[in-house]
Amino acid sequence: MSQISFQPHQHFYGNRDGDCLFGYTKRTAGLSDYPKDSFNMALYIGDDKDNVNRHQDMLASEIDLSPENWVLPIQTHGGRVQEVTSDDRGMNVRKLTAGLNDIDAIYTYDENVLLTMNYADCVPVYIYSRINSFTALVHAGWKGTSKEILKSTLNEYDGHPDDLTVIIGISINQSHYEVDDKVIDALGEQYLKGASIETNSGYQLDLKTVNKNQALDFGVDADNIHVTPLGTEDTGQFFSYRLEAGETGRALAFIGRVSND
Repeated sequence: MSQISFQPHQHFYGNRDGDCLFGYTKRTAGLSDYPKDSFNMALYIGDDKDNVNRHQDMLASEIDLSPENWVLPIQTHGGRVQEVTSDDRGMNVRKLTAGLNDIDAIYTYDENVLLTMNYADCVPVYIYSRINSFTALVHAGWKGTSKEILKSTLNEYDGHPDDLTVIIGISINQSHYEVDDKVIDALGEQYLKGASIETNSGYQLDLKTVNKNQALDFGVDADNIHVTPLGTEDTGQFFSYRLEAGETGRALAFIGRVSND
């Protein structure tokens, strides 16, 4: 199988595989002050809501899918997975609500539902079936990864792991992600193969590889797992919470089945 890659567009990197659209927004050419002229996509960091809503409209125009079709859970770096349907469309998109709270992975079997979440270093994992309409998005920071949130999401699929494509998306790369023993111990030795380098002060961690190892352990074929080399340490293009000491915006990762009807 050929590598599925993220291609550059005006406001996002992304691609399509059949009817499945996935992407991750850039930080540039926006209206926000997080930092100036950035394309912030999060409602919860103090930005003007109108800026975020206008960014949503700009992205919607590019991907040809209205924000009315998007779903956005409230993430907490936990391990909870939730199914969403067309009835949930619009949740937390234009304004935050009490719905879909404490959810770090969502999945659906419905078309024209865009699964979305905010990121600024954590790993977005995109999942879709090649034989039915199952589609999922996972927010896999180290805490969620330690709770095996990716495997929990894969377990919601009603078919065989061989049916699934897993794309491990834009997040901070190993060379810029140093962690301590607490993080390494939480992740579990069985998933750390090829994913950590010991340094004088801790470990450089490849969280993309940890999640790849979890997908392999679940039974997803290696040929169906795609890992992008793009990283949020490229702060000319992406937000990085770690490298910018929290003083930055948030990207939007998204995936959905777009019907031609």
